[in-house]
Amino acid sequence: MERRPRLRTLTRVSRGCGRATFAKRWRCEWCECKETETPSKSAGPSGPKTLCNACGSRFRSGHTSMPRQTDDGHFLCSECSRAFATIGALGGHRRFCDSGNWRCNWCSANYNECSGK
Repeated sequence: MERRPRLRTLTRVSRGCGRATFAKRWRCEWCECKETETPSKSAGPSGPKTLCNACGSRFRSGHTSMPRQTDDGHFLCSECSRAFATIGALGGHRRFCDSGNWRCNWCSANYNECSGK
């Protein structure tokens, strides 16, 4: 019986007690997160299961690429340029983003003047 060559997408992961399991080396095409860092995989421009859950949500809402990032890896809002540590936090912000035009109804201070409270 002829043996098939093994796929190189598997990495051996030690689980103690002499047992070993194998984990795929999948990464999101946009944000490079690992399979263990996302609850599910989503379809993207390159086909099924190519994006993480957060990037897949962005793709389904019409985005065509990863959001801009700062030098320290934070994600920038395209409307108001505020930085967020995760794509999920950016997504939550986008629902309420007012393009940086928010003003307090009582004192007319903008977001930067009131320290975001």
